[in-house]
Amino acid sequence: REAAASSVVLLKNSGVLPLHEAGAPSTLALIGGALSAESLWGQDPVQRMMPAKDYYMGGGSGHCGVLPEQLVTPLTAFTQRAEKSGWKVSASPSNNLTEALAAAQAADVAIVLVATSSIETLDRDNLMLDDGADELINALRKEGRPTIVLVQAPGTFLSPWRDTVDAVAALFLGGEQTGSAWADVVFGDRSPAGKLPIMLPKSASSTIDPSDEPRAVYSEGVFTSYRAKDAPSQSAFPFGHGLSYTTFAYGNVTRTPSEACPAPAVLCVRVDVSNAGSRSGSEVAQAYVQFPLQDDTPRLVLRGFHRTAELRPGDSEVVVFSFSARDLSVYRHGDWKLQHTVSVHIGSSSADLRGALERLVV
Repeated sequence: REAAASSVVLLKNSGVLPLHEAGAPSTLALIGGALSAESLWGQDPVQRMMPAKDYYMGGGSGHCGVLPEQLVTPLTAFTQRAEKSGWKVSASPSNNLTEALAAAQAADVAIVLVATSSIETLDRDNLMLDDGADELINALRKEGRPTIVLVQAPGTFLSPWRDTVDAVAALFLGGEQTGSAWADVVFGDRSPAGKLPIMLPKSASSTIDPSDEPRAVYSEGVFTSYRAKDAPSQSAFPFGHGLSYTTFAYGNVTRTPSEACPAPAVLCVRVDVSNAGSRSGSEVAQAYVQFPLQDDTPRLVLRGFHRTAELRPGDSEVVVFSFSARDLSVYRHGDWKLQHTVSVHIGSSSADLRGALERLVV
């Protein structure tokens, strides 16, 4: 449960979350077929050899089905947690538009849980969410009520509705405690602390098309995700992004003698990360190395990250990043070449850099 909750990535929040701070308890609409989805075991020999995908884990040889008595569905967890806080629940655990609109009309806030999954050996047909999710979200948003979209997915997905809803969060297949994780974060029992391990694209045109061909040519080379030259214009949510219910301040980035860091460090930097908000939370500080400009090298490359302890308001933690010779090297002509002059950028995401040390000599 703790691992799943720590993995929730809050992508957008206009202030509607966490729910227990959103205003006087009233009626909450719970909408979406993924709310009560089962975990699939595989009921015949073929399925047991290559189990089907579900919304809690991907399909294939690594799939571990969850017994019904072990699975905490989002519908169960949300209903129990809402009742604890005095919220009434209006539920439509399907993607049926008519039923969803009826549930939303009886509520003050709507949570829409949408999902997709994947299976070993096969590409997904597209990056859309299942069962008409986009149409469902757009219809609910037109009702004018605050709308929170929660997404369960195995990887990247498209979010054409992101600018019109009030909050968006993602969980990349959280296992048997998925429901508890969602409830803990949505109701503010835990502050979200997850960060995107991928860039979420603005549209399908920003991605590589799925293919049935036996050979795929990745002509973009290393210029993918945040490393792409046009990443800022192509990302709906950037690599490393993830909001919290509090805010974090970064102090000045300073160089530390490499002898004071664990071997085989050739460069060390440090920064103070402090909780500048009013709630406890943890931050994942990220270190990006900038190499001398070359046509075959991205401008920034992630070379370290660190999750702080749970910091209370006003608390701080010293974060130290140690870089080895390999960390400060680029691959050219069949070997790793140490770059003797680099810059180091520290921040909360690839698009939210808070401080830097320029042109460090190694």
